[in-house]
Amino acid sequence: MLHKRVVILLAAMAAMLPCGVKAQPAEVAPYSDEQLYAAYQAGDMGLWKEYIDHACFDSLTTQEQTRRLYYEYGYAAALLDIDKRAARPYIRQFGEHIEALKNNLPQVLVHVYMVAFHTYDLAVYARHVISHSDQIFSHAEQAIEADSTHPLAWGIQANVHFYAPRLMGGNKQQAMQEYERADSLFAARAAEHERDWTYMAQTVSLVQCYDKLGLTDKAIAKAREATARWPKFYYMKQYLQKLEKKNNKI
Repeated sequence: MLHKRVVILLAAMAAMLPCGVKAQPAEVAPYSDEQLYAAYQAGDMGLWKEYIDHACFDSLTTQEQTRRLYYEYGYAAALLDIDKRAARPYIRQFGEHIEALKNNLPQVLVHVYMVAFHTYDLAVYARHVISHSDQIFSHAEQAIEADSTHPLAWGIQANVHFYAPRLMGGNKQQAMQEYERADSLFAARAAEHERDWTYMAQTVSLVQCYDKLGLTDKAIAKAREATARWPKFYYMKQYLQKLEKKNNKI
């Protein structure tokens, strides 16, 4: 069903979480980008949860809020795949924080995040399928209009075309081309994005797209390239083993 297909997008969450009671100053948070990057490689999203719960949004500077939003984007998606009920407050926070920061972010990121928010919310509240779907497609187009050189604009558009049903505009061949464009834009800025979880996630999406389209050799080649770049990337190593095992049976 649509909500089950869309949940994979990306491819990031009432009770506000624990930070509401005793907020710790943002500067004491021991969660560096390096630590969070290492946790992502290892598949340890628990550290991301600790960081997000610890870094109370209202006590942060705008720069720190923007940083937290970047990790909320990824954590909400990861949590949705595990526990939809637990993801709800994170999704709500994510939407509220996009709204709070929309005038301080590049417009391309506002639209990328809005696609993600509506996708996440749809995964939890499927009854809103029509309104969310319209917003998802609209913001995906606006992301590219805002900055057609940004890899996330093409990556989020690719996600939409990959996971949406054909009757609602889905097109996996088109998605492959968009994933490839995002990949080339990331590669052109490799030094800037080498430790960027969105680059890693986008690469997984491209490999999955090749695999889904039956392009196993291309999927394996891209997965090998990724494991060479990120040798500790647990999920990609597991996926590569699965692809190679499948290829040996053909």
